[in-house]
Amino acid sequence: MPRNEQDVLTLLAATDRARQSIDIPLISMSMGGVGSLSRMIGWVYGSAATFAVGKSSSAPGQISIEDLRTVLAIVRKAVTGQ
Repeated sequence: MPRNEQDVLTLLAATDRARQSIDIPLISMSMGGVGSLSRMIGWVYGSAATFAVGKSSSAPGQISIEDLRTVLAIVRKAVTGQ
């Protein structure tokens, strides 16, 4: 559980370093409100999967599948131009 935004940045930086040094898929994500950022943009830094909520949340920071699809599409367009 991140204590602040810097903790999420630390996780994303570690994910990026791991992506560059190992040749297997990895998954990283954080919990809570600020941690939900890692679920939305973690793929940019090398996380191979994320998690969304179908019907009801089971932990803090989980995003509905509809909202996550929207955010991922926006971020994908911004990052890749597609």
